[in-house]
Amino acid sequence: MRHYFLQFCALTVFLIGGQLPAEAVQWQPLSGTSRYKVAYDEQSIRLTSQGRLEIWIRFIPWGETERKSAVAEYKEKRYRSHLEYYEIDCGNQTALLGLIDILGASRARLKRLQGGSQQYPIVPDSVLDNVAQHICPVLDEETESEDEPANSEQTEGLGPVEGSAISKETLQRIESLQKATSSRQATPEAWKELGNIYFDTDQPEQAIKAYDHALALKPDDTDILNDQGAMFRQTGNFERALANFEKAFNIDPHNLESLYNSGYVYGFDLNNIPKALIIWRRYLELESTSDTARQVQSFIDRYGK
Repeated sequence: MRHYFLQFCALTVFLIGGQLPAEAVQWQPLSGTSRYKVAYDEQSIRLTSQGRLEIWIRFIPWGETERKSAVAEYKEKRYRSHLEYYEIDCGNQTALLGLIDILGASRARLKRLQGGSQQYPIVPDSVLDNVAQHICPVLDEETESEDEPANSEQTEGLGPVEGSAISKETLQRIESLQKATSSRQATPEAWKELGNIYFDTDQPEQAIKAYDHALALKPDDTDILNDQGAMFRQTGNFERALANFEKAFNIDPHNLESLYNSGYVYGFDLNNIPKALIIWRRYLELESTSDTARQVQSFIDRYGK
């Protein structure tokens, strides 16, 4: 199950004390590490009062072996990916790690870890060095033209990832799964994994088709229903997204992910706040202590007046 909670390319969690709109996150792929696919959120770049650039970076394990290593490192069995928040000093080539968000299925935040207060040098050829090379020129350009209004037309929304932006290993895995699912003996797990890869590489239409095949074989799988619903939502098909989420919740009345997702679509996509408030309050009846529950409570506090 992907770690989404309708935060795929949206991060509805409060990253730096504020809520980012669903359209705000634009993941730009970087060269990965031996363990992770890496991307940075272009829209999270901000200049701090100390003259540093703040940014969020996403890390997704290449495969199950790498995921298990991360499970051991972060001591979280439900780990699927994580985000790291940095402040980068372009002039001194140093960085400060402020936060780490551990994400689980459907990109729901499982826990938040605090970073440190010390800046450290950016190691050449590291992920941070790669990030700095991409974003530090942005600081120079913005400093030179800070009085000029931003041109919103230059910001492009996320679309399907082009083949050139997908790693060789991922392309090989897609090809392998396409072969595995071409036979009559194809399992729902194979179709689900193929859908998950399309999910992670921002290819919603392909993910929806793969999940269709998985659900034909395993129609009551709430993980697949939620993940496909997230993809429907990304394509703007809110009716189909809600149908998936509501079916998942009917199958499992304690499925918090589907409940959260339904509330998000009603509240922020369809602007049906009264309906969203009913769902959010139902969520808190089932669970009220997690980071996600606190986020849901913040929605109620903000929109329930």
